[in-house]
Amino acid sequence: MNIDWVIPCRYGEVHDNLGFLSGAGIDTFWLDELPKEVVVTIAVRLLATSDELTSDQSHTARSVIRDPFGVVVSDVSGEFLADGSDARTEWLNGLMLLTVIRFEAAIDGTYMFEHAVDASHKEIPLHIVQGQPPA
Repeated sequence: MNIDWVIPCRYGEVHDNLGFLSGAGIDTFWLDELPKEVVVTIAVRLLATSDELTSDQSHTARSVIRDPFGVVVSDVSGEFLADGSDARTEWLNGLMLLTVIRFEAAIDGTYMFEHAVDASHKEIPLHIVQGQPPA
């Protein structure tokens, strides 16, 4: 199973494996005070062959947040099964999912979010700025 893309957004929904994203691509968060909890919805598209989508094959997902100094501030992992009863055998199958990450931003700067599924991983920056956005 491979990660096709990871997109931070303000809000998202998935129905019938189709995603609706609002505020897609947000990467800068203006916070009035620090430390403060940051909550981000992450849209993920996975690609898998039909043999990776059997009911007896579990997959491992992991989300890691590192602060601007590279210190891990959040590390969450778990296993999941993907129902492949509708999977096409002749091509890669796309799966759309949403996850919500939470972490405490203690200082401003660029935090790195890494999402991994099995051996595939993607990293994206999340910028934290204390103060108000420019007018």
